[in-house]
Amino acid sequence: MALLGAACGKSSPSTAPPTTPGATTSSPAATTPPPASPSLSPGVLTVQQGAGGALVFAPATFSVKEGSEITVSNVGLVAHTFTVVGKNIDVVNQPGQPQNVKIDLSPGTYQFICRFHVSFGMKGTMTVTD
Repeated sequence: MALLGAACGKSSPSTAPPTTPGATTSSPAATTPPPASPSLSPGVLTVQQGAGGALVFAPATFSVKEGSEITVSNVGLVAHTFTVVGKNIDVVNQPGQPQNVKIDLSPGTYQFICRFHVSFGMKGTMTVTD
């Protein structure tokens, strides 16, 4: 009986580990994208900096309601800014860093830039609505 119990004890643990690593390997791959989204507030627009390794904002043109918040996320390999010149909006993001930015601007159309890369065309247009 002791041998039968020992054989069953070895059989169950041996069978369980291969299933657990396989499931664990699949789960992180499936859960890797979702953790980035849950950290952002629902309904918050995300503007990416450096998407695809280029000196761009994505989207480069968008509309947002006055007083709302957007997330500016540096997905590139170098530091970028999100700057609305003369409007007290100027944040610096290191690679991999996101920041929430409150848009406390009157309704209208505003140009935003990356101060570091505006000469390379890194700019966009934001329309603020009421």
